[in-house]
Amino acid sequence: MATIEEQIELEYRMVQSGIDRFNRQKEELLGKGLGAKTAHGRTIISGVVEPLEEAIKDFLNTSTNNRAIAKKLLDGMPCDKLAFLTLITVIDTIASYHTLIKVARLVGVQVETQKRLDLWLKEEKNTATNMIKAANKKSDKGFDHKRHGLNHKMKADGLDIPYWTHEERIHVGIKLIDLVIKTTGIVKLETRKFKRRQANYLIPTDETLEWIRAFNDKNEAALPRFSPCVIEPKPWKKFYGGGYYSDHIHRLPLVRVHR
Repeated sequence: MATIEEQIELEYRMVQSGIDRFNRQKEELLGKGLGAKTAHGRTIISGVVEPLEEAIKDFLNTSTNNRAIAKKLLDGMPCDKLAFLTLITVIDTIASYHTLIKVARLVGVQVETQKRLDLWLKEEKNTATNMIKAANKKSDKGFDHKRHGLNHKMKADGLDIPYWTHEERIHVGIKLIDLVIKTTGIVKLETRKFKRRQANYLIPTDETLEWIRAFNDKNEAALPRFSPCVIEPKPWKKFYGGGYYSDHIHRLPLVRVHR
């Protein structure tokens, strides 16, 4: 017959299994350059996307000289999309070690692609909608593969949407990253030398790294792998605290409610 000690040992293993799953999923996403899809990445984006959106609005509404390349290219684009795309790209890349120019180009490509898709939807709504949905279902395909496929379809349909130049993509990316740095404080620039050459790298701030560590420490044990009790479950006295015995498991409600 099972004992209370065996039940508590089971509950410890349940928690540890949940921690292992949480960290495994996190490392898999980071290894694929998908930091924005981790729990901490999604939380960071949700917390700073609105301030960044407002900063982009202010930038686009501020009068500048005729050589403001980024402003011309971004004119008319929804600021919420610009903020979201920029943050996704930044969060995806900061777990690795990339130069500012590389991240800026990636941001520029994301924004350019969105602008081309918006124009395509305006011209060929039904065709564009169906093709975009089909591309998004290909979860095993990367962004570049999907982008090339959609661009090929636009060209095949005779839609003449000009591409941005390499320099234009970098101009747009650098401006949006600058707004991220000034508005959110989640990343910073660091100048480093490599073989007699200097380059600026985009890296998370110390505060961001500390926040990510604290967030993951707190949340890794939040979803244990629940197993049936090996002894009679702990009686429910009120709406919380029954079922499992040890402090390893957070107090569970008698009835689970999805809000």
